[in-house]
Amino acid sequence: MKKILLVLLLSAFFLSGCGTKDDGNSLPVETNQPNKNTSNTEQMEEPKQTENGGRTEEPEQMENTVQTEVTKPAEKEDVTGIYTDKQGTSDVYSQLTLALQPDGTYTAEISVYRVSVLEGTAVWEGDALRFTSKDPYVLADISITGGKAEVVFITGAVGFQTGDVYSFPDGAPDESAAGQAEGATFQPSLFDEIAAEISYAEEREKEIEKKLQEAVTQMDMNITAAEIYQMWDDTLNIVWGLLEANLSEADMEVLRKEEREWIAFKDAEVQTAGQECEGGSIQPLVESTTAADLTKARVYELAEYAR
Repeated sequence: MKKILLVLLLSAFFLSGCGTKDDGNSLPVETNQPNKNTSNTEQMEEPKQTENGGRTEEPEQMENTVQTEVTKPAEKEDVTGIYTDKQGTSDVYSQLTLALQPDGTYTAEISVYRVSVLEGTAVWEGDALRFTSKDPYVLADISITGGKAEVVFITGAVGFQTGDVYSFPDGAPDESAAGQAEGATFQPSLFDEIAAEISYAEEREKEIEKKLQEAVTQMDMNITAAEIYQMWDDTLNIVWGLLEANLSEADMEVLRKEEREWIAFKDAEVQTAGQECEGGSIQPLVESTTAADLTKARVYELAEYAR
């Protein structure tokens, strides 16, 4: 019995040991879990790398999108051409010449009769071309509407003042204008040249008369009246020179005789007018005003010889 009991105890002991051995075999299965976690971590990190890679690509995509969405400035119409001011005649007195260059700028020339000629460049700024001259330095805005041009001066120079406006209503863009710009000349008729001189003198007279109205002292009035007379006398000399350069010698001989008679008449009229207030402070004003009126009338008479 004792032997049988001993055998049973030993069998039970070995059986319990085998169970423990099986439990030990199950541990590697459990210890593999951390490895699985590590594998999962790596799997999670890979999407992050992919995500990070995606993030580095997104700014480029956005940048490309922004560049695509930027609105390009509307291309301006080519306004190359010669714009003119004929002052109601068949000949050109003033002109604005524009020629488009490969870089999008314009070469420009503003020629105003009896004032000056300015050369420079013009670039679009909004709806107007900003003109910049070379020498002297002048800024102006050029507006083109329906084949007509207008120039407004922003800064002045000799012959031009800030705020001066010149219109060129008679010329329209011409495809061949760029080629015409070089060496293009215009020769108005004799009558048109004289008419332009008279028009210029009339404008100057308005400016000087405004000064006369604003004069405070008698001396200022006398000086301003003399300025008006001098201006018309200068105009008469210009007109006379134009006639002398264009009329035949026979016609000029007749005109010289008539001119000598007119000068004698003018001097007598001025003297008579001055005698009425002789010795008074107003006498110079009266004499200058009389001389200016007579000289102005003579200029209009001389213009008729050019017809």
